[in-house]
Amino acid sequence: MKSKKLTAVYALIMDLPLCIVVTIVALALGGNLTLKAFIPSCILAYIVTFILNFLPVGKWGVDFAMKHAQPGTLKFGLLVNAVIALVFTLVLDLVMTFFGVVVTAHAPMSEFLKAVVGGFIPCYIASFIVAFLWNPIADKWSRAICNEPEQPMGPGPEQK
Repeated sequence: MKSKKLTAVYALIMDLPLCIVVTIVALALGGNLTLKAFIPSCILAYIVTFILNFLPVGKWGVDFAMKHAQPGTLKFGLLVNAVIALVFTLVLDLVMTFFGVVVTAHAPMSEFLKAVVGGFIPCYIASFIVAFLWNPIADKWSRAICNEPEQPMGPGPEQK
């Protein structure tokens, strides 16, 4: 279990490239990739993802992966990341699309729903790739900064 300090430091490191890439993809899909649209959208995405890190999303991913793969394998990492990226992308897609389509562009809810559906898969793929590649680095750096060792996966001695 990560401490709140480690979770916060990890979120700050992990979420920056994730938010940049997903914001670029989402704005490009909407035909609105401008610096004026990028800055507030990326800041909002960074805040949303920071908060999401305090939900047990990582645990959900690990629990799912433990049922289908051995810890430390590529399959395990892909499965963990698939669940985490799914939750992050779903929440980001809903929040960011509402912000961009309804709040900023004043479009009707029908346009919001089309944009949510149209943007989900490309943003999920981008999120999955960035998170899969960047997670080990963010985890290592955040643990070094907070001086917290990595916890072993699986049931602890008290759970056997």
